[in-house]
Amino acid sequence: MEENQSYGPLNSAQMISEEPHHRYNYRMIFITVVILLIALGGFVVLTNPKLKARMQEALHLVNPQVETNTNQEELELFASNIKDRSIPWVEVKAPESAARTGEEVTVYIHAFSGGKDITGYDLLVGIDPAQFEVVNITSELPTFQIRAFDRGMYHAVTGIKDLQAQDPTVFNDTPVLKVVLKPITSGEGVVTVLSTKGQERTQLIDADVVIMEPQVGSAFIKVN
Repeated sequence: MEENQSYGPLNSAQMISEEPHHRYNYRMIFITVVILLIALGGFVVLTNPKLKARMQEALHLVNPQVETNTNQEELELFASNIKDRSIPWVEVKAPESAARTGEEVTVYIHAFSGGKDITGYDLLVGIDPAQFEVVNITSELPTFQIRAFDRGMYHAVTGIKDLQAQDPTVFNDTPVLKVVLKPITSGEGVVTVLSTKGQERTQLIDADVVIMEPQVGSAFIKVN
């Protein structure tokens, strides 16, 4: 005999809503955590000047060749002298005669590498912008290409030797850079090579990729 089986109505609303409800909760928790992490990261970047500057550079909001000094840090320019000329050094050499306000004056950066063949260098040249306008900085070595970056109270200059140049380049009181200045005010000013500033430093790199940190020297310029 046939048995009539009856089935109750499927509670479709309950079957559909229970599992999606849990998925919805997990999804909202995940989205909330992501938003909080993004907000925390943004706060850290905005409150850290270095991270903020890097982010602006990455987004092309600032020129990477110009360093923004958020703290308006003053750089004290002081005279330095070469103590031992038998080991590597870099110094400024200026004319002994007085310069005149508004007229160009030229100084040179000389270097000594202690017999090493130099293929690159980084030089930090301290120049007070309140006393001197920098007209231009050029390489005195035809086999070296340079890039100069204005940091405000100093200029960071990187020189790289042409790969096609085969002859060794040994600095022996050799003029490396030519710096043309225009005095703004009268008095006595100093142009100096800085050993370090922040994460930048003056250094010579030889053909064996050995880095040398040379002694540094300054020169005074009298302006009438």
